[in-house]
Amino acid sequence: MNQARIDLYRRCALALSSVALTTVVGVGAIPFALADPYDDGDSSEVVDSSGSFNEPAEEPASVDPGEPIGEEPASEPEAPDAGGVQEPEPAEAPGDPGDPGYPGTNVFDPAIDADTVEPDIAEASQADFDEAQGADAVDVDAPTVSETEVTEITESLESFTSTTTTTSTWSSQVTQWNSRWTGYDRWYRPVFTNPYSTPLQVIYPYGDTTRVFEVPPSGRAVLTAPSPGVYSFTAVNRDPSGKPVTVSTGSFSGGGYRPAPGQPPPPKPKPPTTFQNVLVQLKYKDGESKPFRVKTLADLGDDPSVGGHRVLLDEETPAWGRWTKTGGGERLFEITSTQQLPGLTEPSQGPLPGYQVQLTHSETTAPGQDSWVKPVAIGAGIAGVLAIGAVVYFLLSGRRRKTPS
Repeated sequence: MNQARIDLYRRCALALSSVALTTVVGVGAIPFALADPYDDGDSSEVVDSSGSFNEPAEEPASVDPGEPIGEEPASEPEAPDAGGVQEPEPAEAPGDPGDPGYPGTNVFDPAIDADTVEPDIAEASQADFDEAQGADAVDVDAPTVSETEVTEITESLESFTSTTTTTSTWSSQVTQWNSRWTGYDRWYRPVFTNPYSTPLQVIYPYGDTTRVFEVPPSGRAVLTAPSPGVYSFTAVNRDPSGKPVTVSTGSFSGGGYRPAPGQPPPPKPKPPTTFQNVLVQLKYKDGESKPFRVKTLADLGDDPSVGGHRVLLDEETPAWGRWTKTGGGERLFEITSTQQLPGLTEPSQGPLPGYQVQLTHSETTAPGQDSWVKPVAIGAGIAGVLAIGAVVYFLLSGRRRKTPS
């Protein structure tokens, strides 16, 4: 009777050990990709080269934040004097923008709850703007500044670049430049309007240098930037003591110049590909935002120096990222970096100038840190079961040896 019971206990222990060993082998065979929280299988939403996703450049342009105002220069135009600069107006889009477009598709995803975010724009009273708008525009030079000067300017603006986080927003005091304050003359040179009673300092990168110029108080300035391209800038308005009062980020188109005698006039700058009512989302290492919409997004093409496509949000704010799409097929631009102070700081994962957007900590962080816990716990449990089984086996074996025949 005792021998039969001992044999039964032994068979149970061996069976339990076999099951535990099989479980260990099975758990160890799970591929790491399945346990990796960052491999979420969303690669189907990423732009690929299979032909199923059309690059944004194939879509007709609708809005041009840097489109010059005025007529195409004649082959031998009369050289305008400083007072002959045409009145700056909001940049107009070439042609009819038509329906709101998305890169390569018109799909709208009803499952996405996204509001159109209105940026905080630099403002002045209408009377101050009208006064400045009526002033004669003056040509300005933009000398290069040293690294020491760049550091000094940047440090003076630290209070504006410090971030503010609340339960609903993550932002800084840097606003978006007012597009009404930039126009273009007949030579496609940008004309800046300063509605403030103190000089407006404008800093921008040009080639491998940083350049600075001032727009006179309640006045206008014409800048010559003959190299084609879109340049983002930082505009700083200071009080009489030199303390910054308003800091904003904007962009302008280069390529314009006043031709010398016998020199051909500048060609009309090519407008960037622009889309309306675009879904965007901050996608940073430390967190991400809910998708939101911007009125316009201009795609300036791939920028290897930073990584990803460079874009302008609502004609002014620079950002970098990639095109992807939602689960419902709507195109979405994931922003991976922006530039708070163009000409002074490098692109980084900071607040979007002018936008108050909530940034939540990445939900993948916690699972990523705890992904090892479950396998270790399972392994510890299995090891415990094996140990108990071994103890029971040896106890029963010892009892059998002591049992008289």
